[in-house]
Amino acid sequence: MKYFLVVLGLVCCLWYSFFIDEPKQTVAVTVTVQAGDTLEEIIYDLKETYDDQRDWREICAQAEKDNAFSRFILPGQHIIFNMEPSGK
Repeated sequence: MKYFLVVLGLVCCLWYSFFIDEPKQTVAVTVTVQAGDTLEEIIYDLKETYDDQRDWREICAQAEKDNAFSRFILPGQHIIFNMEPSGK
């Protein structure tokens, strides 16, 4: 019984290790807002440049949290976006 529990524990550990996500590689990109820019346009350009597969709203929410700003941006404002390039 003791060996069975040890083997079961090892199997569970191995099983769990297959499902652990690898840490995502991010690239911090600083953007200076220009007159007429919108968050959506900036993020779509960055998504295309860095081939980030996330939805633009997810990137926007993360940028708002990281930079402590609201939905309104002003020309000259510096915003840091953490992009997750795909590994292609």
